[in-house]
Amino acid sequence: MFQRFLVICGASLAWAGSGQNVAAPLGSGSHWAFQPMVEPAPVRPTGRSMMDALVQAKWGGSELAPAADRRVLIRRLSFDLRGLPPTPTEVAAFVDDHRADAWERLIEQFLSSPQYGERWGRHWLDLAAYADSNGYFNADTDRPLAWKYRDYVVRSIQQDKPFDRFIQEQIAGDELVGFVRDGDLMPAMIEPLIATQFLRNAPDGSGESDGNPLEVKVDRYSVIEGTVQLIGNAFLGLTLQCARCHDHKFEPITQNDYYALQAILRPAYNPDSWLKPNERAVGIGTRSEREARAEAIQQHESALKSLRTSLEDYATPYRRRLLVEKLAAWEESSRQTLLQALDTKEKERTDAMKALLKTHATLIEIKNDALMARFKDFGIVSENLKAVIQRREAERPLPLEQIAILAEPNQPPPSHHLLVRGNHATEGEEVPPAVPVALTLKMSLPTDGPRFASVHNQDNGHASDSGSIKTSGRRLALARWLTAPDNPLVARVLVNRIWSFHFGQGLVSSLDNLGQSGAKPTHPELLDWLAWELIRSGWSLKHLHRVILTSAAWKQTGENALTPNLRRLDAESLRDALLAVSGELELQTGGPYTPIKVDDDGQIVIDETTPGARRRSLYLQQRRTQPVGLLQVFDGAAHNPVCVQRVQSTVALQSLSQLNSDFVRVRSRHFARRILGDHDLTLDSSAAGELMPKKTTSTLIAAFELAWCRPPADAELSAAQSFIHTQAIQYADQPDVTERIWTDFCQMLL
Repeated sequence: MFQRFLVICGASLAWAGSGQNVAAPLGSGSHWAFQPMVEPAPVRPTGRSMMDALVQAKWGGSELAPAADRRVLIRRLSFDLRGLPPTPTEVAAFVDDHRADAWERLIEQFLSSPQYGERWGRHWLDLAAYADSNGYFNADTDRPLAWKYRDYVVRSIQQDKPFDRFIQEQIAGDELVGFVRDGDLMPAMIEPLIATQFLRNAPDGSGESDGNPLEVKVDRYSVIEGTVQLIGNAFLGLTLQCARCHDHKFEPITQNDYYALQAILRPAYNPDSWLKPNERAVGIGTRSEREARAEAIQQHESALKSLRTSLEDYATPYRRRLLVEKLAAWEESSRQTLLQALDTKEKERTDAMKALLKTHATLIEIKNDALMARFKDFGIVSENLKAVIQRREAERPLPLEQIAILAEPNQPPPSHHLLVRGNHATEGEEVPPAVPVALTLKMSLPTDGPRFASVHNQDNGHASDSGSIKTSGRRLALARWLTAPDNPLVARVLVNRIWSFHFGQGLVSSLDNLGQSGAKPTHPELLDWLAWELIRSGWSLKHLHRVILTSAAWKQTGENALTPNLRRLDAESLRDALLAVSGELELQTGGPYTPIKVDDDGQIVIDETTPGARRRSLYLQQRRTQPVGLLQVFDGAAHNPVCVQRVQSTVALQSLSQLNSDFVRVRSRHFARRILGDHDLTLDSSAAGELMPKKTTSTLIAAFELAWCRPPADAELSAAQSFIHTQAIQYADQPDVTERIWTDFCQMLL
């Protein structure tokens, strides 16, 4: 039964099916993943879902394992959909809910929570290579507006935006709404334009190029190469990057195919009109509004500069008078030498002058406070001027809200060339835009060069004609090709990943590779049926959740007499659960990231005093070269450049961090205070170990239910009572003995 459960959950066992799994010859499209999807014939036994029927058909109709206990199910579901443990109140309510549709109601409750969007948004952000930094070696400069893409993903997932639209916006949001660089950016365009940050997520060192022409070219091409890899991994499940220097050794992907995909992106990544990372932000509003606001800010800054110059000009003679007074005791020639050096323009000063001024720097530097103390009239005028400056600073026009986007320049697309052996210095033949030939569904591209479109933007219900604009239409064609109902690959890739997030492993275990060199599907009919179901539902991710989560396969116990089938929490769920159990988790959604810092031991941590330090891990700064230490130890996402499938390691640092890290210790202390506050348990240090048995027992049970969503077994309760007694003896002469004992115990539970 246990082996059967592993296969049901997507374990990588060979599928002994028909010739669909025979390796296709290179250069052909006969591989199973490239073939049209075949909807399985209905085989629905009484009382079983179609999904369960397909699972059972694999085993000749054998029954699945029984459903898990209700406490197990709600904990499993809560982590699966929300990435957090259920509260004791939620557990009790579900255990006592005997309605026939109690399980379906619980699923809907969790799907409608903001935490669902955060949990499943995190899954997509892994695939999308999201980071708050550019990831260029140690420079790794900041991407200050990338968090808006993170929030766009969370909103889209939470709102169950049709996944085909979700994909299209990320590939071609600017073309969907008819935006070009320097064009009008109206409210209806904001979401699709923020989505284009997907194509900016690859590591980008173009802002750090030193000006060497070849290095500049390499850095810019590297961005395009990273983006092609991102598209290949996220949507196609193919290792396209292997064809950069030569035809793919294992897949029917030629080097020409690789550069044809690059050619689709080339108009937006034109090296001749390249924008560095810090130049990609644009203000929301019409072009004229942006220009007017920029002019207003410039004029305001100019006026402020004039006021500050006036104050300095007014202070200059007073500063000279006070300096002369300070030099009164000097010998005349020395005084004149110093004043002459001070009056000489900086670039005309001799070395002797520079040395003299450096020696007397403290004497020469006269601040306005000293002038105000010495000259009453200066104080009156300068205070008035400073008040005017302060008032004008408060009136500074605010810049328009900005978003970071990708958009094409309003110019003909440049030609694109294959790089001979991948060498950036050696361009070969010109390559037109296309998708790989082996992917049998062909893409329709504009054939007459740049397309012209009359764009009508909706703003508060009124259409405003922003005129005819020019774009290549290439990325929009790619987006529609990816999401075409008869494209067999994209839906299979997405469904396989969704299955893996629910069961721990995909129906195809190599999540980033459905090609010939990847793993074979364990349940091909099930994979195709789920892909059909996703498309039929209008690309609804929540619908697919319901299909999977209401199945007997997902709800089964997953245990046999020998081995429980446990799944490890991912890094973010672990950290977030610690905060939830301790009662500290901050649930506000969206907004800029909480910054990281390097502590005295060189560890990347979050300062406990920083606002937002106890928010969900999703909102911590995601810096490529400096991942948060706790998340890294527990196999958090590593975007080098893309994280399609997280590793699962077992290393000593994981246990050591749970025992010794300040983060875990502080959570344990708050967890202890939480349960002690609820149960009003105190311990007299003079009577070490003499606890009131009933209160101790109820407190222990409450701690178990908070941490594990269940009461302790008899053996666990006995061991816990013994632990409390031992710690009471150890801490008998210590202050805060009660908190020390229960902090230790709570840390053991965590």
